[in-house]
Amino acid sequence: MQQDQFEVLFCDLCGTSVPLVDLERGVAIRHQAKTIGACCLNVLRQGDSPLANPGTPSASPASLATASPRAGGGESRLLPIAVFLLAGMAALAIFLDQKLGALQGQVRTNQEQTVQAQRSDSEVLQSVGMAMDGVARKADLDALAERVVAMESAMKAHTDQVAQQVETIRAGLGAVQQDSRALVVASVDYRPMFDELRMQLQRQATALADLRASPISVGAPGFGVPGSGAAGPAEAAAPGAPVADSPEGPALPEALAAQVKKLGDADAAVRFEAVDALISSKNLAVLPKLLPMARDSDSFVRRLTIEGLRDFKHSDAVEALLAALADTDVSVADTAWNSLKKLTGQKIPFDAAAPSKEARQRAQQKWQEWWEKNKATFGS
Repeated sequence: MQQDQFEVLFCDLCGTSVPLVDLERGVAIRHQAKTIGACCLNVLRQGDSPLANPGTPSASPASLATASPRAGGGESRLLPIAVFLLAGMAALAIFLDQKLGALQGQVRTNQEQTVQAQRSDSEVLQSVGMAMDGVARKADLDALAERVVAMESAMKAHTDQVAQQVETIRAGLGAVQQDSRALVVASVDYRPMFDELRMQLQRQATALADLRASPISVGAPGFGVPGSGAAGPAEAAAPGAPVADSPEGPALPEALAAQVKKLGDADAAVRFEAVDALISSKNLAVLPKLLPMARDSDSFVRRLTIEGLRDFKHSDAVEALLAALADTDVSVADTAWNSLKKLTGQKIPFDAAAPSKEARQRAQQKWQEWWEKNKATFGS
């Protein structure tokens, strides 16, 4: 019984739950198989119907069921209308509730979209603010313009200074070129002088030989006059006779022996003439006297000696020329290389003017290695 009292029905007019206990208490009723709850019954009782006084016996369900048609005909006709009105009102309430729900959802969606748009606008404004922070201000631009103008002025002054320096260098180069031309014009080629000097020495040697071969006509005693009883120079040695052999080498003709004596003269010009005369003789016996002159203190004497050694096909001449490759005078070293090529027939490269001392030493070493391999067979 307790469970039945808590059974729940629903109002057929508005759909509100109606407990059974409300039916027992008269708060809710059942009419024509329809349940009318307290929510709708109060509205119906406001009219002149049997439902207006639920405390009288006529308001009970039994009295409603047994009422005469005349007495309750008007109320029975109004009740369906009221039911339909209440149903319409309930439907309208439900429709309005759904409409309000839809509007609330739309408002919520619009609100979310608005919030998102505001967030996007806020991000855009923040990025614009950050970008504006990085934009140079007018004061910064003015300072930058001033610096650019100062740098342009400095560069212009530097350019003018460089142009002046270039002009100075050009003027200096012009002066150097003029000096070089003047030096070229003023330079003297000593080779014709040497040739002329050689010819003069040959003529003097010829005249000296003629003098020695002619008889002396002076009548003083001891000059070889016939019948004087004194031995003259003709009796001591015949003109042009070779000097006796010395421990230093084979005998040399008197003229060449005289030139050998001049090799020790203090005057470089005298030594130069003596070397030239010995070279011109082509006599292999003068080679031992010429070899020391390849190390003479005067570079002109050294160069003439080294140039003349190419005509003496002897191993001593080759070794003297190999040593001359290391001469400190570039012209002497270059002359030694040319003499070696002519004397040996080899074409081993050598650059006397090479800036690297090591490169010259390597080339000299190549010549020395070739000489070590071919020294035994040279001249045979």
